[in-house]
Amino acid sequence: MNPNLRAEIVKHIFANFGVIPSKYVSDKTRSLINKEYLLSEKVTFKDEGGVIENRVWGCQLSSDIQEVKILLADCTQEEQSPEYCLLVQLKNTPAYGVYLIFNESFGNQINSACMIAYSLDSTSWFECGTFLQATFLGGMEQIRETGFAWNKVTNYQEQYKSLVGFIKYHSSIYEAEYEGQEG
Repeated sequence: MNPNLRAEIVKHIFANFGVIPSKYVSDKTRSLINKEYLLSEKVTFKDEGGVIENRVWGCQLSSDIQEVKILLADCTQEEQSPEYCLLVQLKNTPAYGVYLIFNESFGNQINSACMIAYSLDSTSWFECGTFLQATFLGGMEQIRETGFAWNKVTNYQEQYKSLVGFIKYHSSIYEAEYEGQEG
């Protein structure tokens, strides 16, 4: 697995949702970090100074035949290195988790901590190989190009559970301390 390619895919996905800046994304792109999509749930982390409680946003795109739900968590624990976790799930399919640590002052991401993984059951996570990463990127491009309006997510408890599970999975690999409090 090529970590630089994975990092570019992750960065591109977060840029498409307006989470990080990108010269390749149009000015019309609406950020998922928007009060319209803000949820009451939080993600909580422990650090030397105590407990950090961060926001979660969610949106969905629904059509007559399909529905995709997307949750975004701010996992930042150090101001100079914002961290984000994105969970994407098409109805009746595996959930995909995408994690990014981004250092804006360098205009770059920390390649080694970028991750794309999938889960069939919201608790067991597996890193995606190159083929699944490319397939996921292709799906994200299709979603972006539909041009349909996003709505605030509803009935997302399973996706939130998956989001928390993915953050724990990423933390277990990269040794961050996720408090694990839901709600």
